[in-house]
Formats: sequence, C-alpha cells, structure tokens
Amino acid sequence: MKIDDTLEVGIPDPKGLTYVVDRRIRTKDATHDATEVEAQLVRCGGGRSGLSEKVLFRALHTCAYRAARANRGRRIPRSERRAWASRYAVIRDGIVEENLGLAYSMIRRFKCHETDHDDLVSDALLALARAVEKFNPWQGYRFSTYACTAIARALINRSRRGLTHRTHFPFRHDVSFELSERVDTQSELYVERLRRALDSNLGGLDDLEARILAQRFPLDHEPRSTLGAIGESVGLSKERVRQIQNNALRKLREVLDADPVLQ
Repeated sequence: MKIDDTLEVGIPDPKGLTYVVDRRIRTKDATHDATEVEAQLVRCGGGRSGLSEKVLFRALHTCAYRAARANRGRRIPRSERRAWASRYAVIRDGIVEENLGLAYSMIRRFKCHETDHDDLVSDALLALARAVEKFNPWQGYRFSTYACTAIARALINRSRRGLTHRTHFPFRHDVSFELSERVDTQSELYVERLRRALDSNLGGLDDLEARILAQRFPLDHEPRSTLGAIGESVGLSKERVRQIQNNALRKLREVLDADPVLQ
C-alpha cells in the first residue's frame, strides 16, 4: 500500500490540520504552554491530566497553528512541522480519552436493539474524535454540549443506515460479514464488492489500518482479535486501535456507499 513514509504512524499530516484563527494561539506564551500541556499528558500516561478544558483546547489549536501555518519570513522546516503535529496528536488523543465517558453515556441513552453494539461504540468514538478536532473553544459553550450533539447525530445516522441496509439485505448482518448458510445473491454481491474494495485498496487504507481490520473483521471465518490483543501486537493503546479501526471503517463505508453496482 502506498503511504507517506515521511510521517510517523498516528501523527497527522501537518498540512491537513485546522485551527481557529485567533491571536491567543500565536503568542510565545501559548507556544510554551502547548509544549507543557503535551509533556503533562505524556507523564499522566492517558490518565486524568487535571488540566482545564480551556487550557487543553488552546494548546491543541496552538499546535495545529504551528504545524500548518504559512511560511512568512522564513521557511519552516518539515521536521519542525512534524514535531508540532506530534504534539497535536498527543493532546488530541488526551482530550478524547478524558471524554470517553460522553460517548458511552450517549450509547446507553440511545435505545436501538436492532443495531450492533460494536457499531454504536465505533461510530460514537469516531464522532467524539471529530468533535475534538472541530470544536471552537472560544464560542462560549462547553465541549461536552458540542460533543454530545455530534455523537447523538452519529448514532442516529448509524440507526438509519442499519434500517436501510436491513431493507435491502433482510438477513442478519454485522461488520464481520459472516454469512449464514442461506446466502442470497444480494449478500454475495455485497461481500464481493467489499473484497474488491479491500483487494484494490479503494478506501486508501494505510498498512496499519488494513492490518487492524484484517484482525478485527476477518473475511474467511478466522478467529476475531480483540482491540486489546491488537493493541499489544502493534504497541498502541486499546482506544487508539479503536480510533484507527473507526477511521478505516468510515473509508470503506464511503467506498461501498458510492459503489454504483450496489445502488
């Protein structure tokens, strides 16, 4: 698979980072505070950092600004941009981990017995991660309010997609794509298009995403690995593996949703 080998696994492309244009993230104090926030999150190792929401998001946007800002007066070295992108990833993941309770709380409130629980968890955590990246901390409302709205919308959309899928494919189906003995033509076509998307990498998965999906959702009835087991094998936390899995699944869903053969 073709990936940018100049980027480390888990570190976003500096050019792709977005930030709120605000003078408060351009000061020397903001730059210093952002490095201190990253250091404290590393020290606490994924536990509660004790930092306020305001401090965390100011540091997040400062890192994004430093990583993605335009060259003015001097050319900013790639290594410097990557360092700030790395700090951004640490702070972003720290905010996500500190707010995991929001995702699980919304799932408990969302009553939908027809939807697979793992699907709900995946979509809720993906929505939480996106909310962290898009939240404007200077608009006057709390992140929990913004995130809960984003998670609720994702769960509703998941329920609607499930209803649509059950209408077209009236057999029980989950993300492992394990078929019952009575497989109809439509289900065979769906799996065939999925295999095509995976074999040709139409979703643009990188090596780590492909490896995680292969272990989580094997197509040939092989044993299904847990998030924890995969995390141990690749040297990442369980929640980080879940985030990568969610992003890879989103890419595949977009490919299948756009496949004219399945329309």
